[in-house]
Amino acid sequence: MNNSVEKSKERHRTHESREGYWSGAFDSAHDDTKRHFEMLKTALPVLKNINPKSILTIGDNRGRDAHFFKSTLGCHSTASDLDISKLLPAKNDGYISDCLVVDVENIPLEDNSVDVVIAKESFHHWPRPMMGFYEMLRVAKFGIILIEPNDCFNGQVSPQLTTDGYADHYEDVGNYKYQISVREILKSCWSLYIDRAFVKGFNDPYTNNFNFSEWMLEKQKLDELGDNGKRQFNLVTIYVEKNDIGIDTSELENYYTIYTRPKNPFIE
Repeated sequence: MNNSVEKSKERHRTHESREGYWSGAFDSAHDDTKRHFEMLKTALPVLKNINPKSILTIGDNRGRDAHFFKSTLGCHSTASDLDISKLLPAKNDGYISDCLVVDVENIPLEDNSVDVVIAKESFHHWPRPMMGFYEMLRVAKFGIILIEPNDCFNGQVSPQLTTDGYADHYEDVGNYKYQISVREILKSCWSLYIDRAFVKGFNDPYTNNFNFSEWMLEKQKLDELGDNGKRQFNLVTIYVEKNDIGIDTSELENYYTIYTRPKNPFIE
Protein backbone atom coordinates (compact mmCIF):
# COMPACT_ATOMS: atom_id res chain seq x y z
CA MET A 1 0.00 0.00 0.00
CA ASN A 2 2.76 2.48 0.93
CA ASN A 3 4.36 2.00 -2.48
CA SER A 4 1.03 2.78 -4.15
CA VAL A 5 0.65 5.92 -2.04
CA GLU A 6 4.12 7.17 -3.00
CA LYS A 7 3.36 6.46 -6.67
CA SER A 8 0.16 8.47 -6.28
CA LYS A 9 2.13 11.44 -4.95
CA GLU A 10 4.69 11.13 -7.73
CA ARG A 11 1.98 11.11 -10.40
CA HIS A 12 0.53 14.28 -8.96
CA ARG A 13 3.97 15.93 -8.63
CA THR A 14 4.81 15.10 -12.25
CA HIS A 15 1.43 16.31 -13.50
CA GLU A 16 1.73 19.65 -11.69
CA SER A 17 5.34 20.25 -12.78
CA ARG A 18 4.36 20.03 -16.46
CA GLU A 19 2.40 23.26 -16.28
CA GLY A 20 4.58 26.30 -16.83
CA TYR A 21 4.72 29.52 -14.86
CA TRP A 22 1.89 31.90 -15.75
CA SER A 23 1.66 35.43 -14.36
CA GLY A 24 -2.01 35.49 -15.40
CA ALA A 25 -2.73 33.37 -12.33
CA PHE A 26 -2.41 36.58 -10.31
CA ASP A 27 -4.30 38.89 -12.68
CA SER A 28 -8.05 39.24 -12.06
CA ALA A 29 -8.50 40.34 -15.67
CA HIS A 30 -8.30 36.66 -16.64
CA ASP A 31 -11.57 34.75 -16.45
CA ASP A 32 -10.05 31.64 -14.86
CA THR A 33 -8.30 33.70 -12.20
CA LYS A 34 -11.53 35.56 -11.42
CA ARG A 35 -13.22 32.19 -10.98
CA HIS A 36 -10.60 31.02 -8.49
CA PHE A 37 -10.70 34.33 -6.64
CA GLU A 38 -14.47 33.91 -6.21
CA MET A 39 -13.81 30.59 -4.45
CA LEU A 40 -11.17 32.15 -2.21
CA LYS A 41 -13.50 35.00 -1.24
CA THR A 42 -15.60 32.53 0.75
CA ALA A 43 -12.81 32.47 3.35
CA LEU A 44 -12.50 36.26 3.66
CA PRO A 45 -15.23 37.01 6.24
CA VAL A 46 -13.64 34.79 8.89
CA LEU A 47 -10.06 35.67 7.89
CA LYS A 48 -10.73 39.41 8.15
CA ASN A 49 -12.06 38.77 11.64
CA ILE A 50 -8.95 36.78 12.58
CA ASN A 51 -6.55 39.24 10.89
CA PRO A 52 -3.73 36.68 10.48
CA LYS A 53 -0.13 37.86 10.18
CA SER A 54 0.94 34.66 8.41
CA ILE A 55 -0.73 32.13 6.11
CA LEU A 56 0.48 28.87 4.57
CA THR A 57 -1.30 27.49 1.51
CA ILE A 58 -1.05 23.77 0.76
CA GLY A 59 -1.02 22.33 -2.77
CA ASP A 60 -0.91 25.86 -4.20
CA ASN A 61 0.93 24.91 -7.37
CA ARG A 62 0.76 28.34 -9.04
CA GLY A 63 0.82 30.40 -5.85
CA ARG A 64 -2.50 32.00 -6.79
CA ASP A 65 -4.10 31.31 -3.41
CA ALA A 66 -1.18 32.72 -1.41
CA HIS A 67 -1.11 35.77 -3.68
CA PHE A 68 -4.82 36.41 -3.19
CA PHE A 69 -4.53 36.45 0.61
CA LYS A 70 -1.28 38.45 0.54
CA SER A 71 -2.84 41.14 -1.64
CA THR A 72 -6.21 41.12 0.15
CA LEU A 73 -5.14 40.83 3.78
CA GLY A 74 -1.59 42.19 3.64
CA CYS A 75 -0.26 39.13 5.47
CA HIS A 76 2.89 37.08 4.92
CA SER A 77 1.71 34.31 2.59
CA THR A 78 3.78 31.21 1.92
CA ALA A 79 2.69 28.96 -0.95
CA SER A 80 3.63 25.28 -0.89
CA ASP A 81 3.39 22.18 -3.04
CA LEU A 82 5.20 18.94 -3.83
CA ASP A 83 6.80 20.78 -6.76
CA ILE A 84 7.73 24.48 -6.50
CA SER A 85 9.09 25.11 -10.01
CA LYS A 86 6.24 27.59 -10.63
CA LEU A 87 6.34 29.04 -7.11
CA LEU A 88 9.94 30.22 -7.27
CA PRO A 89 9.33 32.74 -10.10
CA ALA A 90 6.09 33.81 -8.38
CA LYS A 91 8.16 34.60 -5.28
CA ASN A 92 10.83 36.38 -7.32
CA ASP A 93 8.15 38.49 -9.02
CA GLY A 94 6.70 39.47 -5.64
CA TYR A 95 3.33 37.77 -6.02
CA ILE A 96 3.87 35.62 -2.92
CA SER A 97 5.97 36.15 0.19
CA ASP A 98 7.71 32.79 0.17
CA CYS A 99 7.42 29.20 -1.08
CA LEU A 100 8.12 25.82 0.42
CA VAL A 101 8.30 22.19 -0.70
CA VAL A 102 5.65 20.44 1.38
CA ASP A 103 4.26 16.94 1.61
CA VAL A 104 1.17 17.61 3.69
CA GLU A 105 1.67 14.37 5.60
CA ASN A 106 4.88 15.83 7.04
CA ILE A 107 4.89 19.63 6.98
CA PRO A 108 8.45 20.86 7.79
CA LEU A 109 7.32 23.51 10.29
CA GLU A 110 7.03 23.73 14.07
CA ASP A 111 3.77 23.38 16.00
CA ASN A 112 1.60 26.54 15.98
CA SER A 113 4.07 28.29 13.68
CA VAL A 114 1.59 29.75 11.14
CA ASP A 115 -1.57 31.65 12.04
CA VAL A 116 -3.79 29.94 9.45
CA VAL A 117 -3.14 27.02 7.09
CA ILE A 118 -5.30 26.82 3.94
CA ALA A 119 -5.93 24.09 1.39
CA LYS A 120 -8.02 24.99 -1.65
CA GLU A 121 -8.89 22.18 -4.08
CA SER A 122 -5.92 20.27 -2.69
CA PHE A 123 -7.31 17.97 0.02
CA HIS A 124 -9.09 15.83 -2.55
CA HIS A 125 -5.75 14.99 -4.24
CA TRP A 126 -4.15 13.56 -1.09
CA PRO A 127 -3.95 9.76 -0.84
CA ARG A 128 -4.19 9.97 2.98
CA PRO A 129 -6.15 13.18 3.47
CA MET A 130 -6.82 12.87 7.19
CA MET A 131 -3.08 12.69 7.85
CA GLY A 132 -2.83 16.02 6.06
CA PHE A 133 -5.77 17.36 8.06
CA TYR A 134 -4.03 16.59 11.36
CA GLU A 135 -0.71 18.02 10.13
CA MET A 136 -2.40 21.26 9.10
CA LEU A 137 -3.92 21.53 12.56
CA ARG A 138 -0.56 20.86 14.20
CA VAL A 139 1.16 23.67 12.30
CA ALA A 140 -1.71 26.18 12.59
CA LYS A 141 -1.91 28.56 15.52
CA PHE A 142 -5.51 29.74 15.10
CA GLY A 143 -7.12 27.32 12.65
CA ILE A 144 -7.27 25.82 9.19
CA ILE A 145 -9.42 26.42 6.11
CA LEU A 146 -10.48 23.81 3.57
CA ILE A 147 -12.06 24.94 0.28
CA GLU A 148 -12.95 21.71 -1.45
CA PRO A 149 -15.36 19.67 -3.58
CA ASN A 150 -18.30 18.63 -1.43
CA ASP A 151 -19.32 14.98 -1.31
CA CYS A 152 -22.92 15.39 -2.41
CA PHE A 153 -23.59 11.67 -2.67
CA ASN A 154 -26.86 10.84 -0.91
CA GLY A 155 -27.78 7.47 -2.37
CA GLN A 156 -26.79 3.91 -1.63
CA VAL A 157 -23.14 2.96 -1.91
CA SER A 158 -22.77 0.62 -4.87
CA PRO A 159 -20.04 -1.97 -5.40
CA GLN A 160 -19.88 -0.72 -8.98
CA LEU A 161 -17.59 2.24 -9.59
CA THR A 162 -19.39 5.23 -11.06
CA THR A 163 -17.25 7.94 -12.63
CA ASP A 164 -20.13 10.24 -13.50
CA GLY A 165 -21.90 10.23 -10.14
CA TYR A 166 -20.91 11.37 -6.68
CA ALA A 167 -20.01 7.98 -5.24
CA ASP A 168 -16.49 7.62 -6.59
CA HIS A 169 -14.22 9.58 -8.90
CA TYR A 170 -10.72 9.11 -10.28
CA GLU A 171 -8.64 11.94 -11.70
CA ASP A 172 -7.05 11.88 -15.15
CA VAL A 173 -3.66 11.01 -13.62
CA GLY A 174 -5.22 7.97 -11.95
CA ASN A 175 -5.51 9.17 -8.37
CA TYR A 176 -8.69 8.82 -6.34
CA LYS A 177 -10.64 12.04 -5.78
CA TYR A 178 -11.38 12.25 -2.06
CA GLN A 179 -14.30 14.65 -1.76
CA ILE A 180 -14.97 16.25 1.61
CA SER A 181 -17.96 15.36 3.75
CA VAL A 182 -18.91 18.11 6.20
CA ARG A 183 -20.12 15.51 8.67
CA GLU A 184 -16.80 13.69 8.45
CA ILE A 185 -14.84 16.87 9.21
CA LEU A 186 -17.15 17.76 12.09
CA LYS A 187 -16.68 14.32 13.67
CA SER A 188 -12.92 14.76 13.39
CA CYS A 189 -13.23 18.15 15.09
CA TRP A 190 -15.39 16.90 17.96
CA SER A 191 -13.06 13.94 18.60
CA LEU A 192 -10.19 16.43 18.99
CA TYR A 193 -12.25 18.64 21.35
CA ILE A 194 -12.26 21.46 18.79
CA ASP A 195 -15.28 23.53 19.73
CA ARG A 196 -16.37 25.21 16.49
CA ALA A 197 -16.33 24.90 12.72
CA PHE A 198 -17.63 27.48 10.24
CA VAL A 199 -19.12 26.14 7.01
CA LYS A 200 -20.09 27.88 3.77
CA GLY A 201 -21.49 25.99 0.79
CA PHE A 202 -21.24 27.37 -2.75
CA ASN A 203 -21.09 26.21 -6.35
CA ASP A 204 -18.60 26.06 -9.21
CA PRO A 205 -20.58 25.34 -12.41
CA TYR A 206 -17.40 24.95 -14.45
CA THR A 207 -17.64 23.70 -18.04
CA ASN A 208 -15.07 23.26 -20.80
CA ASN A 209 -16.55 26.22 -22.68
CA PHE A 210 -15.89 28.47 -19.70
CA ASN A 211 -16.95 32.12 -19.76
CA PHE A 212 -16.79 34.04 -16.46
CA SER A 213 -19.95 36.12 -16.93
CA GLU A 214 -22.02 33.07 -17.83
CA TRP A 215 -20.37 31.09 -15.02
CA MET A 216 -21.21 33.80 -12.50
CA LEU A 217 -24.86 33.94 -13.52
CA GLU A 218 -25.19 30.16 -13.25
CA LYS A 219 -23.32 30.17 -9.93
CA GLN A 220 -25.70 32.74 -8.45
CA LYS A 221 -28.72 30.68 -9.50
CA LEU A 222 -27.28 27.48 -8.01
CA ASP A 223 -26.16 29.23 -4.83
CA GLU A 224 -29.68 30.57 -4.31
CA LEU A 225 -31.09 27.05 -4.68
CA GLY A 226 -28.52 25.82 -2.18
CA ASP A 227 -29.26 28.59 0.29
CA ASN A 228 -32.94 27.65 0.11
CA GLY A 229 -32.19 23.97 0.69
CA LYS A 230 -33.35 22.94 -2.78
CA ARG A 231 -30.00 21.72 -4.07
CA GLN A 232 -26.71 20.56 -2.60
CA PHE A 233 -23.62 22.73 -3.04
CA ASN A 234 -20.81 21.15 -5.02
CA LEU A 235 -18.08 22.95 -3.05
CA VAL A 236 -17.69 23.84 0.59
CA THR A 237 -15.47 26.12 2.67
CA ILE A 238 -14.77 25.00 6.24
CA TYR A 239 -12.89 26.98 8.88
CA VAL A 240 -11.81 24.70 11.72
CA GLU A 241 -11.20 26.87 14.78
CA LYS A 242 -8.25 25.31 16.58
CA ASN A 243 -8.01 28.07 19.20
CA ASP A 244 -10.73 30.53 20.15
CA ILE A 245 -9.32 34.04 19.81
CA GLY A 246 -12.60 35.81 20.39
CA ILE A 247 -14.00 35.89 16.86
CA ASP A 248 -17.02 38.18 16.59
CA THR A 249 -19.71 35.91 15.17
CA SER A 250 -22.47 38.54 15.08
CA GLU A 251 -21.93 39.11 11.35
CA LEU A 252 -20.31 35.80 10.46
CA GLU A 253 -23.40 33.79 11.39
CA ASN A 254 -25.24 35.47 8.52
CA TYR A 255 -22.70 34.03 6.11
CA TYR A 256 -21.52 30.74 7.63
CA THR A 257 -23.31 27.91 9.33
CA ILE A 258 -21.50 27.69 12.66
CA TYR A 259 -21.35 24.22 14.20
CA THR A 260 -20.59 23.85 17.92
CA ARG A 261 -19.20 20.73 19.55
CA PRO A 262 -21.79 18.82 21.61
CA LYS A 263 -20.95 18.89 25.31
CA ASN A 264 -19.44 15.75 26.74
CA PRO A 265 -21.72 14.79 29.67
CA PHE A 266 -19.00 12.70 31.29
CA ILE A 267 -16.26 15.31 31.71
CA GLU A 268 -17.89 18.71 31.18
